[in-house]
Amino acid sequence: MTPIDRMSELFRFLQADPVARARAGQSPHTIIHRQNKAVLRFFPARGPRQGAPLFISMPLINTWTIFDLLPERSVVAALTAAGIPVYLLDWGRPGPEDRGVRLDDLIDDLLPRAMDRASRHARSEGGDGALAGLGYCVGGTFLSLRLAHDPGPISTLALLAAPIDFHASGRLAAWASPDSFPLDDLVDGLGNFPASLMRTSFQLLRPAGQVAKWKGLYERIEDPGFRQLWAAMEQWSEDGVEFPGEAYREYVRRCYFDNALITGGWTLGDRPVDLGRARIPAVAFAADGDHICPPQAAFGLARAWGAPTQTRQLKGGHVGVCVGKALPAALIAWSQEQAE
Repeated sequence: MTPIDRMSELFRFLQADPVARARAGQSPHTIIHRQNKAVLRFFPARGPRQGAPLFISMPLINTWTIFDLLPERSVVAALTAAGIPVYLLDWGRPGPEDRGVRLDDLIDDLLPRAMDRASRHARSEGGDGALAGLGYCVGGTFLSLRLAHDPGPISTLALLAAPIDFHASGRLAAWASPDSFPLDDLVDGLGNFPASLMRTSFQLLRPAGQVAKWKGLYERIEDPGFRQLWAAMEQWSEDGVEFPGEAYREYVRRCYFDNALITGGWTLGDRPVDLGRARIPAVAFAADGDHICPPQAAFGLARAWGAPTQTRQLKGGHVGVCVGKALPAALIAWSQEQAE
């Protein structure tokens, strides 16, 4: 294909508005629990049951469909095909009325209720109610905060690209510092932290990524599978979720300003936060090209967690790791290890 033909094909592709037509989140599932805007989605195993059901805490700031982007690029589809039932916590979309939602409302109320509902449902499906836990990005940070205090029905934990040592987050840590980030002014003025502002901030962390995105589409415009993936990824990245204002205020102050998961001194609601009290084994997965949660930020879990902890590195970036083949394979292998 000549450069002119390639460019013509690119224009035809974009004129068809492929981003609007992308369809993510198509794996069969049911909603088994609701609380405020949050829902718990159950994806049944599609083969002989293998190991404990997996409870997944997704990021608060993105839609859950990054784990079910396309049939051949779906973490949940790969897990259920391997015989692992999945309970996925979709935190939903907060509205202006949720600006007062606090971090402890999410971590010490909503999260354990969803875990308990998943456990009860697992018993109704013939299991013993025990779950494995997986948390991605800030959803993993939240899950670690809860499970260190009270693991409930979860007996083992995996975190994916979940920051624990926030001061090891590179450029993002430098930006989100009390000297340069007007946290209180933003929350007082805006209420919920806007998804558009968060998306722009992440793009500015790696501005060359936007050039690479378009360059990659141009170079692979002949590949129908790549075009479909590109459109689905673009739709997902444009569909961000607001962060409830008061929860955002405490999250940034305690995690990015104070690095309190490492240094201590944080009281969440009426209880002290201490990952050193954890009593269930954990593994921290990190993506080697992650510019939002670099491996050293994710692997802070090994220093803070009070139970045996492993660290494992995967190929990919913060989002790209979710649509590659390495992540499902690693999670299936980890699940099998826990069952032995």
